[in-house]
Amino acid sequence: MKNIEELQNATAKDFKFIGKRLKKIREELKDNDDVEDKRFSQFSAKNVAISLGVEYNALINIERGTISVLTMKAVLFYHSLGYNPMWILLPDNEFTPKQNIGDNLVYQSDVQESYRKLESTMLEAFTEFKGKI
Repeated sequence: MKNIEELQNATAKDFKFIGKRLKKIREELKDNDDVEDKRFSQFSAKNVAISLGVEYNALINIERGTISVLTMKAVLFYHSLGYNPMWILLPDNEFTPKQNIGDNLVYQSDVQESYRKLESTMLEAFTEFKGKI
């Protein structure tokens, strides 16, 4: 999807890639888990479903490409494990890192201070602009 018109005309089938990426992440985590029997991995489909508080079949449907609120719940779950939500959600993610680089950067105090300054400057600029129209 290259523009807003394509996005507006997209159907649920156009977003099946999200489920495939979620499954890829889960399987990667399961493969890297150091348990001998992968059925008991905390990243088996059954255990991820439990972690998300959803039925096993709901997780399988998400991984097959069904788009729902539960899809976003899964995206946020993997984000909490260090995966980049944009890698999951962008149709063309070739240049998007799969894992968060500088994870939790916004929690670093110097970054927070710079962000506050940026936010303040933007608010002043918007206020000034709004006053002129």
